[in-house]
Amino acid sequence: MNIRAVRTLRFAQPMIPIHQGNFPGALELVLTIVEADDGCEGYSLARTHGGQPGTTLSDPIEISLAPRVLGLDARQPAQAWERMMALEPAGYVSVFAISAVDVAIWDLAARLAGKPLADLLGAKRRALRPYASSSHHPTIDAYLGDLRAALARGYRAYKVHPFYDPVRDIELASALRAAAGSEVLLMLDAAKRYDAGAALAVGEALQRERFHWYEEPLPQHDWRGYRRLREALEIPVIGGETLPGMHPAVDNALQAGAYDAVLCDVYWKGGLTGALRTLEVCREHGVPVVSHHGASALMNLANLHLLCAHDEPVMIEMLFPEAPYECGVDRPARIAADGLVHLPTGPGLGALPDRDYIVAHGLGPGTAGGRR
Repeated sequence: MNIRAVRTLRFAQPMIPIHQGNFPGALELVLTIVEADDGCEGYSLARTHGGQPGTTLSDPIEISLAPRVLGLDARQPAQAWERMMALEPAGYVSVFAISAVDVAIWDLAARLAGKPLADLLGAKRRALRPYASSSHHPTIDAYLGDLRAALARGYRAYKVHPFYDPVRDIELASALRAAAGSEVLLMLDAAKRYDAGAALAVGEALQRERFHWYEEPLPQHDWRGYRRLREALEIPVIGGETLPGMHPAVDNALQAGAYDAVLCDVYWKGGLTGALRTLEVCREHGVPVVSHHGASALMNLANLHLLCAHDEPVMIEMLFPEAPYECGVDRPARIAADGLVHLPTGPGLGALPDRDYIVAHGLGPGTAGGRR
């Protein structure tokens, strides 16, 4: 069963909370539709970055990537991925566009097989424990209110995106631990904002407060700095979230001893195919992976399927509160009454685009280059 068409639809939603302080206006997203000869379709949903328009994704998908995958076997996503990836190292096409097409092909392949994507990947579990991932808040009291809301929803793990001021962040970490109690897992994502001295001071404070991990305190290519920080601290120091260069770059970072664990998701790592290769690199180094959010509700469902087929039991990141991140999908992944996020039972990703929302907020199709 071959791929006969690749199409895109662009739409907008309110800017997501975690980016509202940085980018004005709406957030634009791109629905990618990959169609097989029999009319069966697979889907992905990619969001733009930096306030950019959806055409920054839809144009390369339809103009550059679609001609490379049309006519290929829809049941062999890796073949299409290799052809698309030939354009990424030179920067001709962004990794996000490749991820969008790759996830849609995997969704199509699983739908053609009539099974959930996780089963196509060799599912080892049917649910994962989630962790709530905060937006940015102006005060410690606002963060504490966010934590309490997450705990009330059933989460038992919470990651904070702090002020990025070392003194205030240390104070925030102490307040979060006091409010959470000893049983809740706490993590801090510094988003590469500290210098070496601040990174060490915050890391020592997180150790005292028994935080579960310390995420990306230093610039992402400062592998020597990460290694020194790991040697000075006991708390796991993790990174690699946005590392350019795909799985070979992760391999280089791990050879340099940069991380105790690697952040992985289907959007930043080149789709499911790229994420699978990242997981294999981490397995070869004996380094665990940590879930990073997939940047849309449909991509995070792809994360769920990927991680449920992974050897290690890991948590899945859920941006909190969830509703602003669920636009455009009819059945997003959600925490259940038992505190877990369960795999959907339907074929493929187990969810479909919310056509009513996409049409109501639509910005139009992409170019005409994606249909044969």
